[in-house]
Amino acid sequence: MSDLSAESLADPFAATPGDESHLPPAPWTLHGEALIGFKLVPEDLARRLIPPDARIFRVWPGRTVAMLYLSEYRQSPVGEYRELIFAPALVRRKGRIGFWIAHILVDKHRSLLAGRAIWSLPKQAASIQWNDGCVRLSGPQVKLQVVATRPRAMVRLPFAGAAMSMLGPAESWFPVRGAAGIGLARARVEVADEIGLSALGFGGVSTFIFCRHMRVTIQRPTMLSSGASNHEPDPHRPPDCSRS
Repeated sequence: MSDLSAESLADPFAATPGDESHLPPAPWTLHGEALIGFKLVPEDLARRLIPPDARIFRVWPGRTVAMLYLSEYRQSPVGEYRELIFAPALVRRKGRIGFWIAHILVDKHRSLLAGRAIWSLPKQAASIQWNDGCVRLSGPQVKLQVVATRPRAMVRLPFAGAAMSMLGPAESWFPVRGAAGIGLARARVEVADEIGLSALGFGGVSTFIFCRHMRVTIQRPTMLSSGASNHEPDPHRPPDCSRS
């Protein structure tokens, strides 16, 4: 159930990078399940969806990897919430490699605030429903429905990766590690969007990775540009009474 108020929907900039004083500090460990789709995409298409000075990391001549990540976290430092992440490319930037998070939508206000303040993630509010492999989402510039079959077999495996994001002048890189029961699922994706999902081929029927009983840790960010702080909140800092 979404806890996003009318105020948070109207003000997606309710938190800014470095404003961490009232939020659980990183790292965050989350428990839940996820559907993850990967696409091998042409470099010229992906380039339109990333910063112009970012270098695309090629996994094949003229190709990079795009990712669509959908999750339901049943336990987290801010309680239960659901999320969509769209990363149109792997990029190399300022000595780091990771998925470039161009869009990220959540249905919990405190997750939105923390993503912006701690990791410089461009989180926006959305309505997201998750029901046994069926996901429905309505948010800024995107409407999406995913229906996935349950995998016939699953095996518990560890995983690791890294991501980058930017919010205003603040830019971050952070590693992600975890483990889950992993299997392959056929998924039908219906999408109407203006963020690049359709352009990169995420509509239609394709194979997704289904993660169950997932435990994932989002590490503290390394800041790649100014505008955000990656220090722990100051326990002696007085409360900011200007925020609700």
